[in-house]
Amino acid sequence: MKKITGILICAAAALSATMTVACKEPASASGTQKEQKAAEPSATPAADALVKRLTPKFAKKVKFKLSEKAETPIISGAGSRLTITAANERECIRAYGYYLRNIAHVHFSWNGDNSSGARFVVPTKKITVPAALPFNYAYNYCTLSYTGAHWDKKRWERELDLLALSGYRYVLVTSGLEKVWQEFLRELEYPEDKIAQFIPNPAFSAWWNMGNLEGEGGPLSQKLIDSEAELGRFIVQRLGELGMEPVLQGYVGFLPHDFPQAGLNGKILHQGKWCGYNRPAVLQPTSEAFPGIADLWYKHLHQVYGTTAKAYGGDLFHEGGNKGDTNLTEAAKMVQASMLKASPESVWLLQAWGGNPDKRLLDGCDREHTIILALNKNLSAKSPQKFNYNNLPYVWCELANFGGNTGMYGGVEVLENLSSEHTDTIGIGLISEGLETNPLYYALVTERINNRGIINREKFLKNYAKARYGSTHEQLMSSLNLIMNGIYKPDGIREGCLESILCARPNLSATKASTWSNPKMYYNPAEVERAAVAMLQAGKELGAPLTKLETYRYDLADLCRQVLADRARVQLARCKAAYDKKDRAAFAKESAAFLQIIRDTAEVLRCSRFFLLGDYLAGAENRASTPEDKATMSRCLKQLFTTWRTDVSVLNDYAHRQYAELMQHYYLERWKAYFELCSKQLDGTASAADMGTTEKQVTTNNGEAVEYVKVRNPRLDAIDTAFATSKIPLLTKPSGDIMKVAEKVLSAPKQ
Repeated sequence: MKKITGILICAAAALSATMTVACKEPASASGTQKEQKAAEPSATPAADALVKRLTPKFAKKVKFKLSEKAETPIISGAGSRLTITAANERECIRAYGYYLRNIAHVHFSWNGDNSSGARFVVPTKKITVPAALPFNYAYNYCTLSYTGAHWDKKRWERELDLLALSGYRYVLVTSGLEKVWQEFLRELEYPEDKIAQFIPNPAFSAWWNMGNLEGEGGPLSQKLIDSEAELGRFIVQRLGELGMEPVLQGYVGFLPHDFPQAGLNGKILHQGKWCGYNRPAVLQPTSEAFPGIADLWYKHLHQVYGTTAKAYGGDLFHEGGNKGDTNLTEAAKMVQASMLKASPESVWLLQAWGGNPDKRLLDGCDREHTIILALNKNLSAKSPQKFNYNNLPYVWCELANFGGNTGMYGGVEVLENLSSEHTDTIGIGLISEGLETNPLYYALVTERINNRGIINREKFLKNYAKARYGSTHEQLMSSLNLIMNGIYKPDGIREGCLESILCARPNLSATKASTWSNPKMYYNPAEVERAAVAMLQAGKELGAPLTKLETYRYDLADLCRQVLADRARVQLARCKAAYDKKDRAAFAKESAAFLQIIRDTAEVLRCSRFFLLGDYLAGAENRASTPEDKATMSRCLKQLFTTWRTDVSVLNDYAHRQYAELMQHYYLERWKAYFELCSKQLDGTASAADMGTTEKQVTTNNGEAVEYVKVRNPRLDAIDTAFATSKIPLLTKPSGDIMKVAEKVLSAPKQ
């Protein structure tokens, strides 16, 4: 494992004890002017630039020093100057992130920033920054479609800065693969019109890169293909500047499903269908043609990005597929041989998901150049956190969110206890399918990366509250503790959060929104209400210093949203009871109350910019340069969040979101239409055809049987399929006072 050790650049095995943080605020910045007249160019230009971008008021007060002797970073101070000493620039930046979180109390998140309680302080004693886990990895392929499709260049710049501050080192990059495929297939003389049909929109490219589908949301204009390549090159370049490594797409044999066999000295394995889509074919890696075609792939991959890589992704037979007579052990050897020829010191990152990777495949992997990404969706502390993949090194990967669904969820206990004593992982992976939710949970992920011991919850929460809210007020701490001990403590394997039935395809027996999720209520909704009330009370007692913060407004809105989602389950049961009794008056009353919950949810969501569909779509449109391409990006995301495919299928509502406009103009309209049909049926004026069909179905989820209800209704089908191209009012700025809205919601009579 010598080469793996060299690639990881592991920190010292024994951690230095972190010294007690004793700091003082500088008396004045005026005495630093002479100190800041640097005669020599900075040895840490990327770290300096990051400080200016994210904390401009601190820019002239922070100095970074490089020292090969610094096994772990040291934070020290003299006068009004903060000095961070580390072995390299990446560690300098990570140490600055530690300083911001733990000493200056500056808070960054996907759901709001806060510097209200920030103080620029310098330590009176040297502080040793704990060593991070050595191989910390960011992104599921799905993340880059479910969440990353709306990240333009400016948004990516911020994202990479925050990853660097948090201690991530390896980052998956897929923007630009459209151009790679275009040039690669052109050299293979595949027809231009078919290339256009093969390349999907970025909203769907995740499943293209995993070998699940082709072409959805395409064809793309050449301008959009070129701009994606430009974005990909920017990401890769900035990663290098920050001392991080891009993970690029390795070649595992993918070809278009109709790629001609004639003249190709190798077997093409047709992969059949995935959720109704044609899957890309696989050129059998043991074929004579494979090495030459793989060489072409890497040539164009490296030309587009302007660099080779130290790590490559790519999985064979992801979520099924046809292995044929492939010798998996020999196939792994051939795939990896091509990879190492292209970049001799690289590692192959393999996703452990749904039965993959097969043990026979692992038998063929070069142990010095392979790392497993263990996608662990069981965030319950009851689950063992040690794995064995043929004794290959692995990264433990959190998987708290599926489809980018909105809902409170996170495995806090397993993260708190995932210490070096309880796992043999070489790092942590940020693998949620969707991000930009649950800031408390993801802050704990960052803490886990930078702390190899058992995490002290009380200390962590106080530090978190001080940074996110500028206060450790009793009511704030009460709210945080309630959700940490309740809704953030799953009791077993789950597909993410408990989904809101407000987003479910209307059905009086609805228990979940998407096909594969777990509908079990695993927490006490009353505790969520208590947490919301405590959060609201903190705002009342602290006033503007708290309520003006976007972090607080988001968290209060999210708690109220969760309260309403939980109440909806009780209210739908009342609707069903009235319907079953054929009590038309009661059904009218109860269904009206259910619809009001949707309206109230939309009102809550309008209070925070992080719950606005218009703001989200604006980011996606910024990745395009023409009106046509902007419209395409917007349409594809609206499709992804609703039907997923262009028709109604098993994927319906998989990526559902609770954004204000979706609640008001999509989910509300569906439930209104459905309740109208139910009322007509009670009146005897609806036909069987009007009501459509409702039938129980069984599918599989990584080998497990999953029941779901398939609802087909002409009126609902029409609402679903029309939404992606519909014109609805979009919001880019929040409106409403969350304090007043929360007071109304939380003071309403309990169901």
